[in-house]
Amino acid sequence: MAYRRAAYFGNPFIGLFFCTNGKHTLFPIDTKKSLVKSICSSLGTEPIMVNIQQYNLNGMYAAMNNNGIVLPSLASEKEKKLLEEETGLAVYVSKEKMNAHGNNLALNDMGGLVNPAVKQKERIEMEGCLGIELVPFSVSGFSTMGSLCVANNKGFITHYAASERELAEMGDVLKVKGLPGSINMGTGFIGVGLLATDEGYFAGEATSPFELGRVEEALGLIE
Repeated sequence: MAYRRAAYFGNPFIGLFFCTNGKHTLFPIDTKKSLVKSICSSLGTEPIMVNIQQYNLNGMYAAMNNNGIVLPSLASEKEKKLLEEETGLAVYVSKEKMNAHGNNLALNDMGGLVNPAVKQKERIEMEGCLGIELVPFSVSGFSTMGSLCVANNKGFITHYAASERELAEMGDVLKVKGLPGSINMGTGFIGVGLLATDEGYFAGEATSPFELGRVEEALGLIE
């Protein structure tokens, strides 16, 4: 599998703008067609062009796996209906005030890690939508788990400062093994610069070949 790198209008932190599961990838409506085609080809997904209200921050606001999608309270009924119709998945519009769900949730289809500050009531609602248990967690003192970790159903990669104990505990929740790493030339906040499925990945254009190799190893994507 050839590795892929890109930027969204010059910004290598593509995980802020794009959100994916194994079947669909959410793109801001102004994303260039050539980039949409390249990313979907690598990930093995179909594109959905959508903004959450007027914002292009799909990756920051939305969290999804192959069972469901969690959206922030600012999402409109029209956007919710669009995603339900396009994906066939359950879509939950959360009332949680900490509404950057893409930053707060690290997911695969077997488990999830959530910012401990998310209220228990909302966490339970999210679990029902996503079909998995969400375990409150932090890595090396950081709690925004979606920005710290990217997982598929083969593995996960997380902040380079994660301890062996944290890696083991994360693996217990996600039901896969993982590795520490970085993206975009040293950023430990993996989720803001990486998209991944069981078929492939796409990273921010500033990511080094060494970092890409680590991503492939961690996520079970080495050819």
